[in-house]
Amino acid sequence: MKKILIIAVGLILVLGLSFAPATVKATPILDFGIIAPTAGNISYAGGAAPLVGAGISVDNVVGLGTPLNNGVTVDLPGYFLNFSSGNFTGSTSNSWIFGPGGSISIANGVTLLSGTLTSASVIAAGGTFKVAITGFNDTKYEPMLNFYGLPTDVPYVGNFNLSFNATGLPPGAFRSTEVLSGDITNSPIPEPATMLLLGSGLIGLAGFARRKFRKN
Repeated sequence: MKKILIIAVGLILVLGLSFAPATVKATPILDFGIIAPTAGNISYAGGAAPLVGAGISVDNVVGLGTPLNNGVTVDLPGYFLNFSSGNFTGSTSNSWIFGPGGSISIANGVTLLSGTLTSASVIAAGGTFKVAITGFNDTKYEPMLNFYGLPTDVPYVGNFNLSFNATGLPPGAFRSTEVLSGDITNSPIPEPATMLLLGSGLIGLAGFARRKFRKN
């Protein structure tokens, strides 16, 4: 009976430690900067067409909260953002909404980032000013990840917001007359370490209990 009580107390301790608040580390971010004015264009052809961005200059990248070279900015001469969303799915009085799909990349011979858009929308603020907002999943150029000390074997998620000028209101077509500024932020997806620790702790405790009972 005493041994069973000890095992029960051990189980409670494992559960308590597993669900106790852990030290929260800030998620590292790669932030690609787009500085106004910039080359390129953003357009929507109308109907079921996707949102498209082509030849948009990306000026630099900086690591924020990264294990290595935190805060170090690297210039990216000649690199461009290109993207295409899924098809147009609907609108509100001041926004266009697009489905998931399509692609996104930042490249100049070397592809620093490539992936798929998970969401996209354009918000109209006033007569011409508009903001494109997207979410995406991607993979990255391994030497860049190594420079910032980031993992190379996990998926990444990100988003970008990009302002531009274009005439037109939802749900009509538009094409930018000028691309302004914005940024593209990106982070590794964290592993569910807490649940892994909980599982391994319970498995170890169960094995200990079995060995104890077999001896009796």
